[in-house]
Formats: sequence, structure tokens, C-alpha cells
Amino acid sequence: MISDEILNSFYNYSENYALYTDNQYYTYKELGIISNQTAHTILHINNKKQSVILIGSKSFFTYAAMLGIITAGSYYTPLNEIFPLERNINIIKLSKAKILILDYTDFSGYEEILNNINGYSIICPDEHYEFLTNKFTNHTFYKAQNYNNNLLKAEKNDAVYMLFTSGSTGIPKGIKISHENLSNYCNVSKKRNNVESSSKLLQMHDITFDYSVHNIFLSFLYGACLHIINKNIKINPFKYMNEHQITHAAFVPSSLLIMKKMRLLKENSLPYLKYVCFCGETLPFDNALLIAKAAPNAKLENIYGPTEATVACTYFEFNADTKELPEYHGSMPIGKAYDGMEVFLVDNNKNIIDNGIGQIVLSGKQLSKGYVNNQEQTKEKFIQINNKDYYLTGDLGTWVNGELVFLGRNDAQVQIKGYRVELYEIENALSKIDNIISCAVLPAPADAVTYESLTAFITVKNSIDNNEIKIILSQKLPDYMLPNKYIVLDNMPLNANGKIDKIQLKKLL
Repeated sequence: MISDEILNSFYNYSENYALYTDNQYYTYKELGIISNQTAHTILHINNKKQSVILIGSKSFFTYAAMLGIITAGSYYTPLNEIFPLERNINIIKLSKAKILILDYTDFSGYEEILNNINGYSIICPDEHYEFLTNKFTNHTFYKAQNYNNNLLKAEKNDAVYMLFTSGSTGIPKGIKISHENLSNYCNVSKKRNNVESSSKLLQMHDITFDYSVHNIFLSFLYGACLHIINKNIKINPFKYMNEHQITHAAFVPSSLLIMKKMRLLKENSLPYLKYVCFCGETLPFDNALLIAKAAPNAKLENIYGPTEATVACTYFEFNADTKELPEYHGSMPIGKAYDGMEVFLVDNNKNIIDNGIGQIVLSGKQLSKGYVNNQEQTKEKFIQINNKDYYLTGDLGTWVNGELVFLGRNDAQVQIKGYRVELYEIENALSKIDNIISCAVLPAPADAVTYESLTAFITVKNSIDNNEIKIILSQKLPDYMLPNKYIVLDNMPLNANGKIDKIQLKKLL
């Protein structure tokens, strides 16, 4: 179980550095002490396996408490300080958690949250106890400390964490990931990227983004050191990565666009990297080759998977010599299934197909059991084919020489002038134009049932004429796929996960 492996790391790697955050190193021994105190305090308050809300972002206490939740036999449910208050309150209520863990120095907006809920048990660092007790009399506060109780033994189907994704109704959907799910992911990933106790892994993602799980657990299960970086360093992580000789990094493809804009992707500019992966968005082929040249000593992978299937479940290894095929549509393939997972394509009738474009469906050890307290959406997305459980991703793909190629969302297909249009195809064509750094295409008018036109949002290196863009695109795309309007932005809005925020772009329409 994941909880057992965490406890083994505290013992086996006690003198190793486990965490670097806020300009300070912490050992596994130090991490273990606070983790153990947190675990015992959780069970002192309520001696059962349960959801525990984690209110923090990148502090030592936040990460120690996260591990304490797991070793107590419970599972963590994180909040995000940039989420609207209503969403964070909804997550707390939907999780049915009665215990919160808070480092108020690590989470702006915590006061609003605590003032809008009542009667919770809240575990905090010793130095915060008196202040919080006096300020928030509507809650009961506890210092993290040892109690005379036993840790609960986790079973393979018990949850390690619960994350919430956006729901079509506006209500977040909760997804529990079990010890078995996460163990399979970590075991496969360790083999593929060779994490060792001497490795240094870069953590760029908020803990509400399931991609954060990749580096957190590959560090803490195998005695490596997790480096948490702040927002300023995220913009240009190269200097930090070389100063600290980071060996493993996980990026979203949008971050490559920023690196490209800042002209950071120079040959051999990241010599210490041994492994780099990309996940969460389509990875443009041209940008992928730039990082291949910047990190010549690294193994490079494009990985794919939804939260419902534990971070990622397919991989495609590439290098600077990887050849682009027209069937890739400008993006790097997502490849083959991980060990323990199966990937298929189905048609509109949910029949498995071997050729053509189909919806990507997943099955295997990393697949969650469905959405928490949401039978309707679970029944819609988690189906059975030939008596086996599958998850309908809503993503489109096609097989090219035995490798899966991602073709966008099935709901990213819109009808313009009677034609079905894949927005990703236009975005890929735009991304190949020299002066364009990043782009996104939306149908207009916003929130319409039928669309009249397309709008392209772009960021550019130098000024670029709209007519020039149209001429270049017209050589690649039919007339009905050409955007009618181009909006140049200084910076592309990104969401909490570092992806292009199309909700914000939609507001501009």
C-alpha cells in the first residue's frame, strides 16, 4: 500500500533530503515527525478512514500533513487558493469531510473559507494554534501531536486522494483514486523514468491538479527530493533547474510556449535533466523537438490520461530525431498503454474499432470506480464492454503505425456553415506560423447553439498582419475553417493547471 511505502521511506531514507521549499531543505526524518503527528491527531479526532480537507499549497507543513493523512489510512482532498470561494465551499461539503488541515501562511483566502463554514475540527501547526483559536470561535483547533492510538491499515481499494473536476452542471465531480490505482501508476512510472534516491524532482503544479501526483509520489516513495518552486520561478525555471541540478521535470505543453517566447529552449540549456514528460494538453511537435535539443541527456515522453485514470496511462517516447508524419496533425502522439492498462477506440455505438477516428476508452488497474455520490454521470461515463469496465474519456484519437494520436475533445468539434470543424486542427495550423507563440480558437458568438464564425486568440513574437496569417492558413485549411477574427493578446490566460484558460477567452467574446 502507498501508506506502507511512505512509512518505509521515512525509515530507510531518514537522512536524505525529502523536500526543498521556501529556500530550505527538509529531511525524511523531519517530514516523518510532522506526518506522524498529523496522522495521530486525525485519528484522535475521529478514529476512522475519512476524507480530510487540505488547505495549503507548497509549505513543509502542507506536504507533511498530506503524507500524514495517507498514513492515517485516510485520503486528502485539496483546495486551491485561486478557486472561487463558492467552489472551495462546495468541495468541502461534497467531500463530507469533518476534519480540515490548515497552514494559513500557505493559503490566501483561508479566512473567507473558515467564516463560511461552521463546526469543523482543524489541525494546524503549533505556532498557529493560539491565533486561530482566538480568531475563529466557530471551529475547534488542534495542534499536530502524538496520541496513543494506532494507525489504520489501508486496503488496496481505499482512497489515497480525492480530486474534483469540473462538472457540466456547474457542480464539481469528485474522483477517488485508490492505493491500487496509484501503486500501478508509480510502479510503471518509476521503471520508465528511473527515479533514484539521489534524484531531484521539480514540482510546478498545484496539488489540486492531478499531474502534481506524478512528482510528489515518485519522490516520496523512492527517497528522492521534491523541489517546490514559487510562481515567479515557474515563468523561467531554467536557472533554478540548473542551479539545483534538477534531474526530473513534468511540464504542461503551454509552459513550452512561454519558454519558447523567452528564447530559453537553446541547445543543451538543460544538461542535468534525465527525464522530462508532458501531459494535460496537446504537445505541438515543433516545440517538443526544441525541448529535445535543450535537454539532450533526458528521456522525453508525451504522456496522456484523465484524472479518472490516475494521472496518465499512455506514453510516447521521442527525441530530437523523431520524424513527424502528416497523420500526427502537428502534435506528438500519445503512444501506447502503460502496463496494467488497456486503451481502445470506439465508434458512436460504443463498438471497438481498429481504424479511423474514435473516442478513446480506457480500462485497467488505474481506473477509478466512478464519481463520488453521482450515479448518473458515473453510469454515463463508466461503462461495460464485454463484461469489462471502461471509461469513456470524451477524447478523440486514431491509430498511426501502432501509436495513438490525440485528436482533441469530441465536444471541441463544432459546426460552421454546415461543416463539422475540429478546433484543434486550426490551432495546430496556427502554431506552425513562425511569429505565433501560442494560440486558441473558439467559435462565436459565445454560448450560441449554432455558430456563425471562428475567433483566433494569439500571442506573437513580433507584430504580424492578419492578412498574412489568413494567406498562410488558406494554404493549409479550407475556407470554412479560417478564423474570421484575430485577437492579439500580450499573454495567453492560463488556468490553475497551467493550461490555456478557454473560459477566460470565452468571456472576451
